[in-house]
Amino acid sequence: MSAFVNALRVRLLEPNAALSPLLQEILRNCERRNIRCDRTLVHFVMNLASMDPQYELFMETVSADRRNHDDFVEACCALLADDRSPTLITLRMQCYFLDNFFDKDEIVEKHARNLQAKTFALTKEIIDNDVITKDEQDEVFNKVILDIVMNMGLGNPECKDVMAETMRALNSVMSRSDKAKFVTLDRKDRLMALKDIREIVAGIRIFNKHSGNTANGMADLPKIIDQSHESTKSILQITLCEIMDKVNLLTSALNAAIAYDLRNRSIITLLPENITADDFETIKNLLAMYRQHEVYTRKLIDELAGIKVSIDGCKQEYEAKLLRIHEAVQYRTAIPTDRVFPKFSELTRVWLQFQNFVFLLSEMNQISNTLTSLTERCASFDDLAYRLLGESQIQTDIDRLNKVSAKRLILPDPKNCEIIQLLKFCLWHLAEGKGLLMPGSIELGVCRMQKEHYLFNIPEPVTFFDEDPNKYFFKIVETARKKIQLICLLNMYDKLQASYNAPRSEGFQMKITTTCDQEVQTDLHPVPTNIDREYRWNVWDYRREAIRLANIRTKRTTSVQTLESSRAIPKSTQIYLDKVQSTQTRVSRSTETEQRRQTGLKVIEPSAPSPLKVYALTLAQASRSGFNRNGER
Repeated sequence: MSAFVNALRVRLLEPNAALSPLLQEILRNCERRNIRCDRTLVHFVMNLASMDPQYELFMETVSADRRNHDDFVEACCALLADDRSPTLITLRMQCYFLDNFFDKDEIVEKHARNLQAKTFALTKEIIDNDVITKDEQDEVFNKVILDIVMNMGLGNPECKDVMAETMRALNSVMSRSDKAKFVTLDRKDRLMALKDIREIVAGIRIFNKHSGNTANGMADLPKIIDQSHESTKSILQITLCEIMDKVNLLTSALNAAIAYDLRNRSIITLLPENITADDFETIKNLLAMYRQHEVYTRKLIDELAGIKVSIDGCKQEYEAKLLRIHEAVQYRTAIPTDRVFPKFSELTRVWLQFQNFVFLLSEMNQISNTLTSLTERCASFDDLAYRLLGESQIQTDIDRLNKVSAKRLILPDPKNCEIIQLLKFCLWHLAEGKGLLMPGSIELGVCRMQKEHYLFNIPEPVTFFDEDPNKYFFKIVETARKKIQLICLLNMYDKLQASYNAPRSEGFQMKITTTCDQEVQTDLHPVPTNIDREYRWNVWDYRREAIRLANIRTKRTTSVQTLESSRAIPKSTQIYLDKVQSTQTRVSRSTETEQRRQTGLKVIEPSAPSPLKVYALTLAQASRSGFNRNGER
């Protein structure tokens, strides 16, 4: 059932890209009319309403024009406008249930993520801080005790007795040297050691509580779970009884207002003077709402029964773990510690399963309460139902079906039907009554058509259905297009989607998925094996290899040969050997005063002035600075 719910969730709650412009227009219209609606509900209503081909939103050959878009937007806004109508409340229930119906694994993971988020900062301080002194070590282990109490659910961390008992359990596990070794571990190893310490210390506290030793602040989870299960079961059963009272009243009222014209193969509506056709449609929509609530409540009861089986198995495992630890502790002098501590860890894991059951039951109660609050939001139509009922008696589904229990389907020449068994609403009442929900009778017989099974309330319409099944299929599809709350109630989304391009009754054919059983045998190795050692399946391996080769091309080897390039081709290097050389130079002699010029060589003049010129310039500056303008010294 979870897979079924998930499939509908993807189809109906996710936004449709083709309807995105219409979504914005619907939201603007709702805002102008002061209509409060959730965006997910708008997606849900749009996806269901778009199954009607009159808006031509997904036609294969006809494109939708602006007028059809306006009609579609107006129809969706009209559905969302009346917050207390049975139709919108039914759609709200369907949207909420599809969006919130839980998967057990998802609930457990959600709880683990929330708990991890709450204790993330504390755990980070334990595994990241560097510890040097003894006071710092004691501070770290005070945080470890708080972490154990919060993550394992061992009581209120503000209670001194809870913290003191957890400290004693920790000291029985870790000595002073073990604590000193713990604070010297690296971050990863310290986190793994912390997880082991949590399970062992929690297991010791759980065992002490079971043994009668002090276990202040710890809740008795097995007892709490039993009480929660019984309370949830009672609430769901009471809710179901209240729903069935409404269902029996509405069904009896509708049944009292109809008559069968078997000659014309139709249903006639006989309404009192003070009841209008709109009132009759309101009662039908109200019955669909309570039938939907009934379906969801029964699903929750079935899930609760499955959880009860898991709880009983967990309790048996819990008792077995406690017994094994008790036997091991009695002979603890002979049994090594490394064989006792894992038993405490196993006991803690069972304890955590009990906590998961608590959250599952809490989630189930929340869903049930929300569904009930939605139905209570609907306007009361009990007075209208009693007026429609008149002098007839209220009958239950069992009373109504017992009247036809002695009858059986008699088909002298069955063309399309065969007797099997499955339970649904009466097909003929749905088709001719335009959404009239009357329970079919298994005792009467079950019809099979195109691998689908249908029930009937009276035997005569079976012959009508056998003559032209597609006629009644078309009427049911047309009714579901107008009353979109029936799509999820009767699980007709696939049928409406398959019959979208067949809007007329002429030539209407319900499309079904055809399957066949087939076996295929293949050879073990039809192609000779050819294993390519250089083959890489990952394209990123080729990219990394290309980058490496491109980098090699930009490198240059100067004095050595690289290992990568040595495999390419054989290479050799030619060098010049050393040889002895000498240079003959001219010998300078001290008696030579004439500067010799060599042909073809340029003589470079010194850039600095000669000492004599510098000395003469200095004397001239000194002589000028000794006299003033008048020539006086």
